[in-house]
Amino acid sequence: MFNNQEKFSIKSNKPYYSNTSFTLTQKASRFWIPFDVKLFETLTPLEYLENYCRVSNRRYTIYKRIFDRHKDFEATLNIENLPDALSDVYMETIDMRLITQVINLLDLSLNIRITFAQFRGIAAFSERYFFHISNRSNDIDPQLAKDIMEILDFSSLEWKLTDIKISLILRDILKFL
Repeated sequence: MFNNQEKFSIKSNKPYYSNTSFTLTQKASRFWIPFDVKLFETLTPLEYLENYCRVSNRRYTIYKRIFDRHKDFEATLNIENLPDALSDVYMETIDMRLITQVINLLDLSLNIRITFAQFRGIAAFSERYFFHISNRSNDIDPQLAKDIMEILDFSSLEWKLTDIKISLILRDILKFL
């Protein structure tokens, strides 16, 4: 688990960005609850984000391009490079302290090697996290709101998780989504 953001490297060379902007939205990804909620008893937060998240084609392309820029020769992302990769996703507009908060919330181990599928889920979750921080009011533009299927899937979450032995971290992530 990360406790000190000084362990993270911050790139000195700025990546090239096109003239497009990155708008935080809830519609760029879709999270869902597995049909058999008993699966939550064995899932880690990272496994959930890897397997129960779908992103739009545009976000997929962005995440893939950035993952490929930061991956190592084993086609995985070293945990120390994750903050820089997430910073690139947001075109360096998100404070590194907030990125560190997301990584800490996920309780990732220091020796983990992140695959693209995991990075995609982490990036999608971080976008939701930053969206909620920046849009605290209830006046959310309908174009940025969650997909109706996701809203229905997460409705009555507490009831769905009754008698399910789920990790506290994963429970917090699900409530946040």
